[in-house]
Amino acid sequence: MESVKDNGSCPVVGVDIDGTLGDYHGHFLRFAEAWYGRAMPDPADINPGLPLHKFMETSKATYRQCKLAYRQGGLERSMPAYPGAAELTKSIRKAGASLWLCTTRPYLKMDSQSPNTTHWLKRNQIQYDHLLAGPHKYHDLIKQVGRGRVVAILDDLPEMCEQAGKLNLNVLMRDQPYNKHVGYNRVFNLEQAQGTILCWIDNWKRAQNG
Repeated sequence: MESVKDNGSCPVVGVDIDGTLGDYHGHFLRFAEAWYGRAMPDPADINPGLPLHKFMETSKATYRQCKLAYRQGGLERSMPAYPGAAELTKSIRKAGASLWLCTTRPYLKMDSQSPNTTHWLKRNQIQYDHLLAGPHKYHDLIKQVGRGRVVAILDDLPEMCEQAGKLNLNVLMRDQPYNKHVGYNRVFNLEQAQGTILCWIDNWKRAQNG
């Protein structure tokens, strides 16, 4: 995969993985049904603003055990990619932007996390230039590249969109049942996100050229 040289002169796009490029919640809840041995609610019915463990009607401690089992079993490798995920990432890089995949996956606590993530990306033909992980991922992105180069952020979690918004970044929220209670620039599929992001990349380039 040819990489855009991140030499400080190209625009940067930050894109989340779980819930944005791939169907994490649906995939995890199907696993949880087998792990708990009981039916789980429909992912389409997730109550906006409700923590996932409460939606699942379980304690937070047991939910964390289930999530650990999901990770230890390498289930991230089989998470379904949303339609248009590969095309979105390819088009961003083709437009001359540096694509940073920004995730909150707990890479520091799970030795298998990075291999599982990179396997999923390769399996689904997701292109990228850099992979950044951590709870303060958009703060970290700015530290890496500078605020002025970040032209777009695409995420599904309200708290991550808020983090990026407070940094005065252009934010697109991937529409999901669990984020309908907050108001950001909302996109309903990755094709729609692609059109907006490519427009923002073009506007950034025009501004740089005076």
